[in-house]
Amino acid sequence: MVDEDQLSLHLDDAPAVSRAAAGRRMRRFRPMEPTIGDGPFDDPGYRFEPWWPGTRLLVTVADGGVRLEARHLADPLTAFPEMRAVADLVPDGGPHVLDGALLVLDADGRPDSDLLRERLSWPEVRDGTPAFVASDLLMAGGADVTHQTFRARLARLMGLLREADWCMVARGYEGDGLAVAEALESMGLAAMSARHLDSRYRAGPSRGAWLRLPLQPPAPPTRRPTLALIQRLGL
Repeated sequence: MVDEDQLSLHLDDAPAVSRAAAGRRMRRFRPMEPTIGDGPFDDPGYRFEPWWPGTRLLVTVADGGVRLEARHLADPLTAFPEMRAVADLVPDGGPHVLDGALLVLDADGRPDSDLLRERLSWPEVRDGTPAFVASDLLMAGGADVTHQTFRARLARLMGLLREADWCMVARGYEGDGLAVAEALESMGLAAMSARHLDSRYRAGPSRGAWLRLPLQPPAPPTRRPTLALIQRLGL
């Protein structure tokens, strides 16, 4: 993802969520920051998935409204109004808080970093199609789940989010980090994610609960892979 700095929370700039409900029921989360690892490995205690070519995003859904939290954007919904539709993909009530990566896809469904930077820099520009890949869950139905293991949080996330072609849970494989790395390198991706299955969500430094592992793709691909292809991983 583009950056890992702490996300800023701007409640006053979130008209899509009831402020009264927000003050009554929502809480602030400090995102977990990955530990930089040495490289791919196999370990049954970890789940391995792509390191998504997007920017970090927290998505809060409550009472039919959506709030986005992203670095340097006081109101990300101005730049990404399409993300309001996430409210249609989770159960009513909440709050639900999802952690993941915001992408912008080109006309062929390929993540495009230039289109993402354009939207982040000029919110009035609406080129490309936003997509969200959820990788973790912080709150479900108003209950804080950060104390639960990642295995448990992932299971709840998969049961909570009704997937669409632009909003989905990240695919991953347990244990087989080297095979996942080989598949991702063949797509030209430069990093992968490893999450410890028995770890809780840690605010700030992950202390090994979440790793960013560098990859060594043989050469830049002639064409970027589509979101759907990255999700399949080619294994």
